[in-house]
Amino acid sequence: MKNKIVLLVGCLITKIVIARQAIVAFIPDESIRAIGLFTEGLAWASTGDGNYGYLDTTGKMVIAPKFREAGIFSEGLALVGQSVNGNMRYGYVNRQGRLVIPCQYDDAHNFSCGRAAVRTKGVWSYIDRQGKTAFVRMDTPIENAPPLSFHNGRLLVRKGKLYGFVDTSGRWAVPPTFAWAKEFADGVAVVAGKEIKSDSMPGNGQLAQLYNRLPAGKPEYMTNVIDSTGKLLFTTDVKGLKEFTNGVSFFLRDDQWGLMDKTGKILMVPTFDDLPYAISSGVFFKQVNGTAEGNKDGYLQIYNTAGRPTGKMPLCDAAGNCMYDSHGAYHSNLLAVQIGDNWGFADTSGKIVIAPVYKTVSDFAGTHAVVKTADGKLQVLRNPAL
Repeated sequence: MKNKIVLLVGCLITKIVIARQAIVAFIPDESIRAIGLFTEGLAWASTGDGNYGYLDTTGKMVIAPKFREAGIFSEGLALVGQSVNGNMRYGYVNRQGRLVIPCQYDDAHNFSCGRAAVRTKGVWSYIDRQGKTAFVRMDTPIENAPPLSFHNGRLLVRKGKLYGFVDTSGRWAVPPTFAWAKEFADGVAVVAGKEIKSDSMPGNGQLAQLYNRLPAGKPEYMTNVIDSTGKLLFTTDVKGLKEFTNGVSFFLRDDQWGLMDKTGKILMVPTFDDLPYAISSGVFFKQVNGTAEGNKDGYLQIYNTAGRPTGKMPLCDAAGNCMYDSHGAYHSNLLAVQIGDNWGFADTSGKIVIAPVYKTVSDFAGTHAVVKTADGKLQVLRNPAL
C-alpha cells in the first residue's frame, strides 16, 4: 500500500513518555469555531455567525470577520469571498484588511510568483497584484482541468499535444516542444526527452515480418531535466522521475525507487519497492515491515537528502502504544502522528516532541499549529523545533 501508514495493526512510536509539554501560544475566544493554517503570520478564523476574519499569532483578530469565505495568505494577499447579488464572488485582501482587489470573480486561486488565476464569465486569466489582467489562459486543458499556478516564475502550458512554459507576462520562456512535462519545482523541471525507438526484429523472415507489423505501443521517452531558461541540465533513462524537493528526487528503475540529485547523480540506488513518503524538511521516511504479529517489530526509517539513515521510529513500545496514521510529510520539521485515538508530533529524528493528547491537529505552518483538545477546545501551539 502506497504512502499510507498502517499497522497491519498500525505503525507505532516509542519514547512517548519523554515528549515535551506543548507550548500553548494562545487559546482563542470561544466565539471562534475554526482556525486555518498560519501563513505569513496570519490565519483565517470562522465565527459562530459563519463569517471569516484573520488572527495573528498572538490571538488578536487583526482583520474583522466580514467575509463569507477565506483562504490562506500568499505573497501578502489572501483569497476571500463575499456574497454579491446572491452569488459568491472572490477577491483579495491584504494584511491590513483592505480589499485591494474587489470580490468580482466567479472563481479564483492563490497568488504565486505575483500572478493569480481568476475566472470571469467562464474565461480564466492571470492577474497581477493590482488586479490587472496579465494574460488570458492559453493552454489546452485536459478534461476541463483547472488552471495551474506559477512555480519558479514559470507556468506549465499544454498547447495542442505538446508542453512548454510561459513567464509571468504570458510569453513563451520555454517553447512547447515536449511530449510531456512536469511543473517547475526547486528551480528545475522534469520533461520528456528524445523518443526511444521501439524494438524491431531484424531480417525478412516470416516471424520478423509478423513482429514488425505489430501496432506500436505508447511512445516512450528519455527523461530530461531543464532549468528555467530551458537549458538541458542532464538526460537520464530512468522512469518516473518525480519533481525535485530540497535538491533531490525519487526515480524508478526496474520497478524499484531510488534517489537522485539535481545533477543526475544517484544518491541511493533503487532499493525501495514502494515510493517513499514525501521529501520535506530535508528528510523522508519509509515504512519497514517486520515479521512479528501485527507488524510490531516494524519501524519507519528516516533518511536525509544525502540518502543516509538519520533516525528511526520503532513500531510498538513496551506499553503497546501504536501510531495508526500520520499526515505523511514533515512541516516546519515536525510530523503530525496519530497514536491510538490521539494526535501529537514527531521531530525529524523520530522522537515524539509533542505528546499525543489532541483530538485533531493541523500541520505546523512555520511557527504555529492549530489543535483541538480532548474536550473539543481549540488551542494554538508554538513550534518547539524552531
